[in-house]
Amino acid sequence: MKIEMESERIIFVKPKVEYASIYAENINNPEIYRWLRSDPRIFTVHEEEEWIKSIQNDYVYTMIDKESNNIIGNCGFNKIENNIGEIGIWISVPYQNNHYGYEAIMRMITFGFEDINMTEIVLTVFANNEKAIRCYEKVGFKEYKRIDGITDGIGIPTENIYMKMVKR
Repeated sequence: MKIEMESERIIFVKPKVEYASIYAENINNPEIYRWLRSDPRIFTVHEEEEWIKSIQNDYVYTMIDKESNNIIGNCGFNKIENNIGEIGIWISVPYQNNHYGYEAIMRMITFGFEDINMTEIVLTVFANNEKAIRCYEKVGFKEYKRIDGITDGIGIPTENIYMKMVKR
């Protein structure tokens, strides 16, 4: 396993086809997809394999817990345009509420600004995802826009909050 980068408790590696069933299991879990997308469609292992192949040159990483060597989630920049990166993350349910998201986002911010030379990092979060919003605010993201009339992945009405952080 080639380590791309590390943080205190996390090893970041490129997604691997052999992880596809783990990704599918997680991305199809309502406790995870609720916060990621409005459409609750199910992704197959084959679709995950194709996604993995398609993002090998992107800045997307699988996070592995250093202590247990288990996959704890994925994070990375979903899109980069004009030195502005859109960050995304999901954490496997057993690892949620243990500050892995905060640690991963902090590492990705450093990577984005220092290694890729981004000028801005943006994200979108559902307004009813209070834990994620607190995490993003704690690391320095600021809200700049809201869009109403959205539903989360399990159909609960909410808003999309757009947040950004500008390189200092």
